Amino acid sequence: MVLTALRNHRQWVVLIVLAAVVLAVAAVISLRLVEKVSKGPAFQASATFLRANPIARQQLGVVSGFGVGVAGDVTEEGAGGSAHLSFQVLGSWRNGRASITAVKRHDRWWVSQATLNVDGQTFDLPAPVVP
Repeated sequence: MVLTALRNHRQWVVLIVLAAVVLAVAAVISLRLVEKVSKGPAFQASATFLRANPIARQQLGVVSGFGVGVAGDVTEEGAGGSAHLSFQVLGSWRNGRASITAVKRHDRWWVSQATLNVDGQTFDLPAPVVP
């Protein structure tokens, strides 16, 4: 009975399967685009800072990655700008959430303030002096 219905409505089955595949591909592409846009130069400077920070390493282990979503705002004006970002940090031992303030000076992003929240505890991460 089911096979007979499928044979009789074969064109609809093909159309539905094709639509499901197109939707799945569109979802994957959209997720990749959002991730790429949200992880711009300010995020990259923040990620580099966290990977090299001894307190982050002590609390998380080796920083192995970051969550998909990055929250916050980025403002750029010519060679300057500022960013306030919050995102998940994945470590080899445990995970945390970073809150970063970064500034753009002379076309380069620098972390000016950072905290890391791990298991309900907040750790200040000393940042270098911004030139």
